[in-house]
Amino acid sequence: MAIGSLGAGSGMDLESLVSDMVSARRDTKVKLYEDKLAGYEAELSALGSVGSAIDNFKTFVKNLNDDTLFSGRNAIVEQKNGKEAFTVTPDKTASTDKYSIQVNQLAKGSRLISDITSFSSRDEVVTSSGGKLTLTAGDEELELDVKPGTTLSKLRELINSEGKDFGVSANLVDDGEGHMFFTITSTKTGAGNTLNIDSSNLTLDSAALGGFFPGLSVPEGGEAQDAYITVDGISVRSDSNDFDDAIAGLSIKALDVSKEPAKVEVTYNKEQVEESIQGFVNSYNELIAVFKQNSAKGAVLNGNSMIRNLSTSLAGDLMSNRGSPNSPFTSIFDVGVELLDNGTLSYDSEKFNRAADTDFDAVASLFVGDNGLAKSLDSLLDSYTGPRGMNSTLKDSVSKSISNTEESLADYEARMEKYEASLRSKFTSLDTQLANMNAQGDYLNSMLNKM
Repeated sequence: MAIGSLGAGSGMDLESLVSDMVSARRDTKVKLYEDKLAGYEAELSALGSVGSAIDNFKTFVKNLNDDTLFSGRNAIVEQKNGKEAFTVTPDKTASTDKYSIQVNQLAKGSRLISDITSFSSRDEVVTSSGGKLTLTAGDEELELDVKPGTTLSKLRELINSEGKDFGVSANLVDDGEGHMFFTITSTKTGAGNTLNIDSSNLTLDSAALGGFFPGLSVPEGGEAQDAYITVDGISVRSDSNDFDDAIAGLSIKALDVSKEPAKVEVTYNKEQVEESIQGFVNSYNELIAVFKQNSAKGAVLNGNSMIRNLSTSLAGDLMSNRGSPNSPFTSIFDVGVELLDNGTLSYDSEKFNRAADTDFDAVASLFVGDNGLAKSLDSLLDSYTGPRGMNSTLKDSVSKSISNTEESLADYEARMEKYEASLRSKFTSLDTQLANMNAQGDYLNSMLNKM
C-alpha cells in the first residue's frame, strides 16, 4: 500500500484514513444538495416549457380577440389573370353584395407637341434675354425662371428638373429629316386639366414660340380626360382612375378599358378568420400536451397547482355560453370547434362555413365583444403571463431556491475543507509522535543488540 506524505514518519497510510473520514461525513450530504439542485433545475426547465406554451397560446388568443378580424371583407372579381381591367379594395364598412362593373374610359394626362416647322436643332436658342415661363394644369401652376441664352435642350432639362413634382416632363424627338419636335407631357388627369403654357413674360427668339406658345399644340387624343366606369348600369365619372366614392366601402381603381362588365362579389373575409381559429385550436392543443407531459405521474410538475387551476379555468371558459339571446349559436362548439375526449380541440371547416353563411355576426360575437371567448381568455391569461404572472412568480421562487441551495452547498464544502484541515493537523502531530517513538525503539533495539 502506497504511503503519502502524511504518514511518512510513522509508516501508516494516514492519507487514506483522512480521505475516508472526510468522505464518510461529506458525500451523503453533498449528494442530497446535488439531488435537490437537479430537482430545482428540472422544475425550472419544466416551468419554462409551460410558460412558453402559455405565451404562444396567448398570442393566438390575442389574434382572435380583434374586432377587425371579423370586420374584414374580400372582393372577388371575375376577371382573367393578366387581363384585369380594374381592382376592388373593400374596407370594413363595405356591404356584402354583388355588383357589375365595366371600365369605359381611362383618365389620362395631356400632351403638347411642337409643329414640324418650329425647330431644327436641339441647340437652337429659345431666348437670349430670358424671362418667366408659366405652366398651368387645372388649378395648379408652375413658374419657371428661364435664363438668357437658354437652348431648346436646356429648356428641356429645366422643365424636367423643376417640373418633377408638378407632374410634367419634356422631351426632344429628332425625325432624322431636319425636324426637331419638342414635347411636354403632364400627368394631371381629368377633363379641363390639359396643360397650358404661357410665355407672355418670356422674350422669345423663335417666332414659333411667340406669345402663348402657338408653336405647341395638343395633338388629337392628347387632351386630359376623365375616367368613366359603369356600375350596375349607372355611369360614374372620376377625374382620376381611382373611384373611392362610387360604391360605399369600396375603392375601385381602373386599369384598362374592358369590353364587357365583370362580376364583383364582396364577402366576409372568412379565410382569415378560419386561419385564426385554426391557429387558436392548434396552440391550445400544444398547451394541453405540455401540461400533460410535465404534470403526469412521476413528472417534475405533478400536482402543480398552477397547471391544475389554469386547466380548470380554460375548460370552464370553453364550455361557457357565449351567444346572445337572439343568436342561433350558444358556444364555439356550434360553429366548428369540437372538444375531444382527450381534452384537446378539433376544427371543422365545413361546419364553420355553414354557421358563417347563416349569421356571420353571430359567429363573431362568440369570439369577440364583451361576452366573447377570446376576450375572456385574454383576461384569464394575463394572470399567468408577463413578469408579474403566476408562471414567472413560480420561476422566480425556484430560482431563489437554487441560489439558496448553491449557497448552502458552498458553505458546507467550506466546512468540510476546515474539517479536513483539522484532521490533517491532528494526524500530522500523531505521525510526528509515532516517528519519534519508532526512532527511540530503534535506538533501544540497537543498544540491546550491542549488549
